[in-house]
Amino acid sequence: MREAVRPVSIVEAVCAAIRERILTGELEPATVLYEQATADMFGVARPTAKAAIDRLVSGGLLRRSANRPAYVPRLTEEDVHDLYFSRFAIETRAVSFLASSGERPERAEQALREFDSAVRGTSVQGIVSSDIAFHHALVESVGSPRMLRMYDSIIGEAQMCMVLKQTHRLLSSRSIAREHRQIFNAIVAGDADGAQAALERHLVRSERVIRSHVRAADSTGSGTRSVAD
Repeated sequence: MREAVRPVSIVEAVCAAIRERILTGELEPATVLYEQATADMFGVARPTAKAAIDRLVSGGLLRRSANRPAYVPRLTEEDVHDLYFSRFAIETRAVSFLASSGERPERAEQALREFDSAVRGTSVQGIVSSDIAFHHALVESVGSPRMLRMYDSIIGEAQMCMVLKQTHRLLSSRSIAREHRQIFNAIVAGDADGAQAALERHLVRSERVIRSHVRAADSTGSGTRSVAD
């Protein structure tokens, strides 16, 4: 049986390329992305580069002030706290709903398997991707387009936090896998309180270690650099 493959637009392709460079650290925090330089880098028209940059700004992987070019943000301790505060509000409601409604989020279960595979292969990018996929699948499984849009608006910054967590080995990937499984098992068992408690422990522990790392590194921040440098 043939599988349908969704064509990827040029804008999506440029978005994906920039996203990968940010999440692998090739584009460091404070790097400025000028539209024309970005267009030249990928061999596309300037409007295409602008559209890709705009999407990444909307997704939180880039930031831009009024009348200024976009840049890769350097997350502060306050940023991390606010991000996890927002994630907690959305994700605890999601797992409570799923457990109470007897849902078995199949995409989340698939993400658990992908996470285990990434851990065995020691792939940082695979671990981060499957970590995001697990949490995203929980919210997506609720079936609320508005909740999902709110979550998608912070997912880029969540990825940046997960990259920090993995590249600096702030938490064991195997312990993260166990915590994901505890959340999933509580949902499947219909234990809304247990699912919320497991998720809260998971998020609080991640926030604590990431904030500690950012606080320790905060004094070593450097100035901005251009994507064309």
